[in-house]
Amino acid sequence: MLLARLGIAAALLLTSFGAVKAQETVEAQEDGAAFIPAPINPAADAAVSGINHFTIDLFKHTGRPDDNLFLSPASVSTAMALAYRGARGATADELRRVLYFSAPPETYLSVQAPILRAMTFSATGRELSTNNSLWVQDGLSMSPVYLADTAANAGAGLRRVDYRADPDRARVTINQWVSDKTHDRINNLLSPENVTDSTRAILVNTIYWKAHWETAFPAAGTKTEPFRRLDGKAIPASLMHQDADYRVLERDGIKAIDLPYRGGEVSMTVLMPNKAAGLPSFEAGLTDATLTKWLVALDAAEAQRTILTLPKMHLEWRGDLVSAFRAMGVNAAFDARADFSGMATVPGDQVLAIGAIIHQTWLDVDEEASEAAAATAVVEDVIISGMLNAPKPKPPFIFRADKPFLFLLRDRRTHAILFIGRYTGPEKAD
Repeated sequence: MLLARLGIAAALLLTSFGAVKAQETVEAQEDGAAFIPAPINPAADAAVSGINHFTIDLFKHTGRPDDNLFLSPASVSTAMALAYRGARGATADELRRVLYFSAPPETYLSVQAPILRAMTFSATGRELSTNNSLWVQDGLSMSPVYLADTAANAGAGLRRVDYRADPDRARVTINQWVSDKTHDRINNLLSPENVTDSTRAILVNTIYWKAHWETAFPAAGTKTEPFRRLDGKAIPASLMHQDADYRVLERDGIKAIDLPYRGGEVSMTVLMPNKAAGLPSFEAGLTDATLTKWLVALDAAEAQRTILTLPKMHLEWRGDLVSAFRAMGVNAAFDARADFSGMATVPGDQVLAIGAIIHQTWLDVDEEASEAAAATAVVEDVIISGMLNAPKPKPPFIFRADKPFLFLLRDRRTHAILFIGRYTGPEKAD
């Protein structure tokens, strides 16, 4: 039996310049910015919970605990949802269980649609957009129901290419589309080995985010100081400093801080053990439920004066997530048991199956701006197979991120986690 190759690509770019305090209602800012609400229904809220649960699982199954890591499980989930729409039987069951999809393939995209709509807006000092597309082999018979649903609920337009005759041309075309949608941060999502003459379709998602901070870190305050890595070794790093009001928490040897962006729709949340070597054990015990408790408590905390130290960061990561998915319990989608018959009809004894899940990320954080990008590609192949009030002001909260920490970029309106990362220090001395 031949397994036909289907690729799914997801690219996410987040660019942020500065941060504003998060707000719960529409409220004009001094510079004219206003909070953009994004009400979602209970069904969409359940989908968000699933995305966030998957975020923790994927993070734990990717990379080594002592390495820097930056992922966008939300991007991976969105891309995989396009494949899930066409999955049937055991293939759909595995994907639903591992990705925590909250509805069957036939209805999940309509459930997820309000989340995707919330991820598209442009306002003073920030922009968020998401795009989906289907790159399909010329002549491949696609399900009209599948195409109608992906177009209506995911905005995924159909584009025909010829993988059989010129797979590299198709790859370059798709990569250019991803580059355009991510403002040139993800330029080579798919490599030649990811797109071959056995590829039949590639499903692509991109997300772009750009925003200012509420208060930029003063450039003059950035100093080269020691950053203590997990092994206890101190390495010179560029550390930014700021004195401002933030929501903060400290409990069980962990400090947390929320750094919102202009408008208040999105924020960066940092969770840091007080001990430099404490991050791996914190991550090991982290679950969707425990993270949710942290975020709920942090959102309910009163902002207080904080002396903040945060490193300038640059992270890049690229890898194939198939092994992570297999470890989490997806197997049928990758071999002759795959059933994506709800997506397309392939001729003869061919079966559409996933051959690779390529994910690529990019992050840059400095005094004025943070910029991040992520991309995911899932490829299906043709395979031959047989705090308290006090009478006097409280002292400032000290949050000094000069040791390894976990961080999130999250949409505070929908509560969806857009990115998750681990920073264990600069790859080399700054």
